[in-house]
Amino acid sequence: MRIEEFLDLEKPTQAQNRILWIARISWSFVAMEIIIISFTLPLFIEIFALDSLRAGILLSGVLIGDTIGAVIFGRLSDMIGRRKLFQISLIWYSIFTALTALSFNYESLLAFRILAGMGLGGMLVVDPALLSEFLPRRKRGNLMVSLDLFWPFGSLLALLLAYIFLVGLANNWRGLFLTIAFPAFTIGLFRLYVPESPFYLAKTGRLQDAANVISRIINKEVNSKEIVLAIEEEGSYKELFSKYALRVIVMLIAWCVLNYTYYGLFLWLPEVLKVAELYGNIWLYLIIAFIFQIPGYLSAMYLVEKIGRKTTLVTYLFFTGITGISMGIFYKDPLLFSLSLLAVSFFNLGAWGSVYPYTSELFPTKLRGKAFGLAEGIGKIIATIAPIIFGALIGITKEVTIPLIVITGISAIAAIAIFILGPETKNLIFD
Repeated sequence: MRIEEFLDLEKPTQAQNRILWIARISWSFVAMEIIIISFTLPLFIEIFALDSLRAGILLSGVLIGDTIGAVIFGRLSDMIGRRKLFQISLIWYSIFTALTALSFNYESLLAFRILAGMGLGGMLVVDPALLSEFLPRRKRGNLMVSLDLFWPFGSLLALLLAYIFLVGLANNWRGLFLTIAFPAFTIGLFRLYVPESPFYLAKTGRLQDAANVISRIINKEVNSKEIVLAIEEEGSYKELFSKYALRVIVMLIAWCVLNYTYYGLFLWLPEVLKVAELYGNIWLYLIIAFIFQIPGYLSAMYLVEKIGRKTTLVTYLFFTGITGISMGIFYKDPLLFSLSLLAVSFFNLGAWGSVYPYTSELFPTKLRGKAFGLAEGIGKIIATIAPIIFGALIGITKEVTIPLIVITGISAIAAIAIFILGPETKNLIFD
């Protein structure tokens, strides 16, 4: 039997579920670390006398590191194994998150954010790769997508800690960064439970070790002589860009716009809320905005099966754009601005929930990994520049209307482009 056949059980085993939950909790820490800088930004602007451009670069610091780390840790995981990088990436991120508390000027703060981001980039690449090599093939798609459901929970946890340390403890940002590093150290102990990928072990000639891992996962003794290594047809970038060029364009439009809108808007959101003339405490608006991301994501998971992948993605992207433009136009009207903000949170995360199954079904199995790698890599580059663009626009216009429209309105244009160019993939079968 092939390794995937041993693991492809009707119901995930206790060991498979445990690995999945370790990955899910880790995923929430990634979200927490990325978003935490947005809550501390107003304080850093005051402490280090930052203009809007330098503030935007600071917001992008962790994303810059993310892009670098994804390349380095991704390559190393193929060379020295998934498990080692699974451990190292989280410890790396934890150490430099804790060291952020020692920042003494803008440059040191930015450097620590970039270094912490490198660990996050490793987690974003290594965690899904390792997890996918333990899950049942028949359920792998839905279970992998469920990782993203834990993103808003991480954002809410970051918001709670930020409120405790920045409001309750009088702007104790150093304590905040030390605290958010601690849970990652804790989950790092649980990550020691996760063994090396049996696929990696088998492909490096360690068949007995692979058999031992499979036996542990499925609770059934497996002999190394039973394992047959499947020879998979290799796809090439040449085939990807020649045979599926239009689909690559559709995929990149979706991923670039989602990264651009999410990181451009939500990393600047506390500052935007300071400008808007709202009723009450802005922390309440932040809580509700992040809570609304959860039903947005869940509704998209339901609709991709009900009405189709493309239809769901186009719908949610279009309304992300429309409601984002509404935020910009009505930012001085507390009621309309608030409703628009909640709608953007709902539709933006819904779009994220639908882009994963849509991307995976645009391409055959042999090209799927390359397509996702391309989408993730280029998407993160766009994510890096989005906060800088938002900050530059605030500096030029001295208000938030144009930045909000420029950052979010492009989603509506992208929805129209995908509607025209993209195929529906729900029942698509490759030759």
